[in-house]
Amino acid sequence: MAPLAELLENYDNPYSLCLYLRRPGGQLIRRMVTGELACSHQALDELRQTAAVQHLRGLLVLAEILEPREEELAQLTRDVQSLLGRVTEPQDKTVLARYVRWHLMPLAHQRAEQDSGFTQYQREHLRRKLEAARLLLGHLRSRGISLDVLTQSVVDRWLIRNRPRQAYARPFLLWAATSGLAPAHVAIGTSARTGDREIMSDTDRVLLAVTLETDDTLALSDRVAGCLVLQYGQSCWRLVNLTADDVLAHPDEPGILGLRLGRDPLWLRPRLSALLQRLVENRRPLAAPLRHRATPYLFPGLRADRPMASATLQARLRRLGIPSARTARNGAWLSLVGSVHWKMLADLLGVADTTASAWHKENGGDRASYVASRLRHGHTHTGPE
Repeated sequence: MAPLAELLENYDNPYSLCLYLRRPGGQLIRRMVTGELACSHQALDELRQTAAVQHLRGLLVLAEILEPREEELAQLTRDVQSLLGRVTEPQDKTVLARYVRWHLMPLAHQRAEQDSGFTQYQREHLRRKLEAARLLLGHLRSRGISLDVLTQSVVDRWLIRNRPRQAYARPFLLWAATSGLAPAHVAIGTSARTGDREIMSDTDRVLLAVTLETDDTLALSDRVAGCLVLQYGQSCWRLVNLTADDVLAHPDEPGILGLRLGRDPLWLRPRLSALLQRLVENRRPLAAPLRHRATPYLFPGLRADRPMASATLQARLRRLGIPSARTARNGAWLSLVGSVHWKMLADLLGVADTTASAWHKENGGDRASYVASRLRHGHTHTGPE
């Protein structure tokens, strides 16, 4: 445990360190020192996964006492074990174990290998798929029906009472049919998804953005994130994955910075550019003993090598007065598509063309307006967007 003691010496304020050692994190450290709790991932996995446990695990990894690992994958494994432990029928448990082994876990590992990594929301999505499969098998078992003789009417009756789980149960039934465990003619249709179009009013959005740009009493990272959500409709998940390499300097206008979000650079307003410059120079991990470490992320989390969780950023934005990141983004998008063509927005903000086009139609436009806009504006805009 000596490397952990050296790491804790980096606290800027000794009183903060004393406070941490009196709290659950310090209690866990004492249990490890006395031998009551083993210093291993397995021992920590057996505890309730509180913030103190997760924080101590991160410190032990940074101190090189524990090996680094993909935490969301480990949490998914714990979720799977918990769900399978609630299945009493051996045959159903075997089917679900095969579903996890040959369908869910390969998806998790595939996403973990991507640049963005395996996120908390992706883990929750896979967990809900397994939960829906467990409930469907339990429903069949309670009625004395086996999966191989499943009929469409039985599935339809189950969906009537489990409509929110339709999208999660459908992949299981497709997998079961492909594996020869369920009839091929039984299916669950795709559910129609409609996006949340609740918007934040332009007045509230603009006034709050001006406040964030000018109020130096607020946290710098929260101000930059809030402005990017309010003015450019960025998602919290997208923001927390931004690194210093995504920040660009304008070649012709000193002091103007931009972000590489899509195919074309997005040049920011002067006041927001100044805030972003300060953030690049002063960003630090949230954990007190790690604030001396360099981090590539614009919005680092507790650890220098990890970004802030998007849920954490959303909670911080709510404290600033943004009721919902989604409603603020919707208001920004509705305003942007009224002044900039949807295709240009897609290239600047790094979203799919279908998403930008949908917002264009939501604003009352259509694709033919692009030709008209190009005929009206024959020049190319060269300044900051």
